[in-house]
Amino acid sequence: MSPDDMRARRAALNERMAEADAFFREFGALDDEVYAEGAIGRKHKELMGLAISVTTRCDECVLYHLDGCRREGASRAEIVEAIKIGVIAGGSITFPNARFAFAALEGHEGLQETPRSPL
Repeated sequence: MSPDDMRARRAALNERMAEADAFFREFGALDDEVYAEGAIGRKHKELMGLAISVTTRCDECVLYHLDGCRREGASRAEIVEAIKIGVIAGGSITFPNARFAFAALEGHEGLQETPRSPL
């Protein structure tokens, strides 16, 4: 599935889930609150989210946080470092997810802003 297809599928399913039960709306609001500007800036939170996503081997999450990193102005070097932290934490089994992250990053090259979509 292409990154654009993943984004569209996530948005459509999130909408259906939110309509089905308040839990999913509330979880989305909690995510927004946690990733809001605070003692730790949004860019650094997104970089942490990217590293965690690689570690937990979640490609959809990698794409979500890569979009957030780019939207918050993270440089390619910062993103690559976050991917490396995820690989170190998760071990060699995370290499496929690191490859996915690099492919998605290459698709992002030159993009200035990505609108935030709910989980």
